[in-house]
Amino acid sequence: MELNELLDIGDFMLVETSYAEQKGIGKTLDYLSKVKAEDVVEAIRIYDENKELIGIATHDKELGFWIIFTSVIADKWKREDFTRVANAIKGAAEREVEVTREKFSEGLREFYSIGLVNRLFCDCDLKEDSFYPRDRVEALKKVLSDFFSEYDLSKDAKTLEIGCGDGGATIALHELGISPITIDVNKCDICKGVEEGVLKPKDSFVLDCSALSAFFDRDFDAVFGFMVGKLTPSELFAWEKVLIEVPKVLKKRGKVLFTVSSEEEAIIVKDIFKDDFEAEIKENKESNGYFDLWLYRGKLRE
Repeated sequence: MELNELLDIGDFMLVETSYAEQKGIGKTLDYLSKVKAEDVVEAIRIYDENKELIGIATHDKELGFWIIFTSVIADKWKREDFTRVANAIKGAAEREVEVTREKFSEGLREFYSIGLVNRLFCDCDLKEDSFYPRDRVEALKKVLSDFFSEYDLSKDAKTLEIGCGDGGATIALHELGISPITIDVNKCDICKGVEEGVLKPKDSFVLDCSALSAFFDRDFDAVFGFMVGKLTPSELFAWEKVLIEVPKVLKKRGKVLFTVSSEEEAIIVKDIFKDDFEAEIKENKESNGYFDLWLYRGKLRE
């Protein structure tokens, strides 16, 4: 794994049970506060490119493996608590490692994704056959190619896919050379997508998409959402909480592409975003009649 290589260590664990939990680091702070110097064979202090302490790894004498503690995506006040507690940790031997925040975060996502597949954090039983219809992928590749061309986006733009599920639409992005961060609230879907080799472990994690702005700043050139829905009265409230987060994580003049199953749903999306985007809705002529029947395409207003 990437964290092994970055820190030059063997077997390791983290005490938080998901990438999202690394925001609050409750278990991390509690565990760190109870670490005793005599239990630490070696300690590694982990600094980012700005010389900020973002983690500490300890080799536990009794357990015989490494435990990595980090505040890399934690809230500011939690980071301050972490630094205070981590600075009190001493080991029989110590060293320092400098990493980039981006690479370290990738390593965290990879650990939790692989952990899902290995059933450390997920107990789902994935016996169903894979369902990744090829005709949908080809239709979406045409839609995406038009979108990138008409909205002047490069293939190396920083992108996010919300509600990725098990990656049925992500395949089209990957085949066009686009590597989005992919998130979904359903851990079994992320688990399946990673296990099938459709979702990339370093780019995927479990997250309630209504919490986007708590985890990202204005980081993305474009946000995708394929088959957003169903936008029925009973589901609308939950989806609206997700959609209103999208403008908060887009860069200036950032772009969005959502697909839905009906014109009525496309109109609902357009109404939700009426103050945020210059947008259009259009029927997807490439659709096979089941997936992605209508498109919402937009650009963030000045």
